[in-house]
Amino acid sequence: MSRYLERAEHTARVLNVNLHGLLDQKDDVVQQRWRRVARSLYMPAVPDTGFEPYLVAASLTFDARVPGSIVNSIVSARQNAREIREQISTEMWEQINRMFLHVQHAQRLGIWDTDAHAFFQAVRDGSHLFQGMSDTTLSHDEGWLFIQLGRYIERVQSIVRLLGVHFDDPAVPEDGSFAIEDYMEWVGLLKSCTAFEAYCRLHTANIQPDRAMGFLLLHPSFPHSVHFGIRMILSALEALSESIPLMKQSEAYRQAGKLASSLQFDPIGDILAGDVQGYLEEIHHRCLQIHDSVFETCITYPLNYNLAY
Repeated sequence: MSRYLERAEHTARVLNVNLHGLLDQKDDVVQQRWRRVARSLYMPAVPDTGFEPYLVAASLTFDARVPGSIVNSIVSARQNAREIREQISTEMWEQINRMFLHVQHAQRLGIWDTDAHAFFQAVRDGSHLFQGMSDTTLSHDEGWLFIQLGRYIERVQSIVRLLGVHFDDPAVPEDGSFAIEDYMEWVGLLKSCTAFEAYCRLHTANIQPDRAMGFLLLHPSFPHSVHFGIRMILSALEALSESIPLMKQSEAYRQAGKLASSLQFDPIGDILAGDVQGYLEEIHHRCLQIHDSVFETCITYPLNYNLAY
């Protein structure tokens, strides 16, 4: 449930930022940017030519056949919430229903066609409200910890994917810096991760791609950095191990610990001087291993498997 809501919020934010970016841009720049958007959001069959941004945005919003679409994510989140209705608060259930009805209403009446930005803002706000309600109306026990775990696994994978398509085949000089060809491309990347203002407070508005990469990957206290997300995953696993001792012996805990250590001590210069795509793919792969290990430890374990020992 938590992963689906985080996915809906991320998709809404990326689409909203890039729809704003359509203003006053050349067609070739628009085409390149939206191919990146489609790849980062797992849209199948991305065409090389004849790419229409508004049709892509509509598909990533309402097409239930696209796994990362907003409607697919919210419908799936609501179905998961229904199956654990007795474990969540009334406020959480009501909020996820409001999001579901909002999406259905917008699709049926064509509201998205006239005010897409308001629609995306409502999806983002709805997801934030749900997370806030879970923090304030739910006991911070196992259920709440699984919400945090799912939220940050999804967030880390989404950001790594976004960085991967943005840094696809980058030209990296020997000094580790980048030549910025389009300032607004980097602004868009930072805004897609809610990071523009936070980045500017640290580095000013003179955006340098190596600094942007370092900020989104390695910043220890920014909520949408990969490092922060991995630390939250590790923290949730450690807390869960108090009631599920096998969690500390699991592959999930080992992989989260390795990632946390790597992101704490790897300098951005060394990362950029090496195989950036390989580095990002490794993080994504380890997050998949964490997800699978949590399932094996807590959900799909054999009937004779005692979680207490």
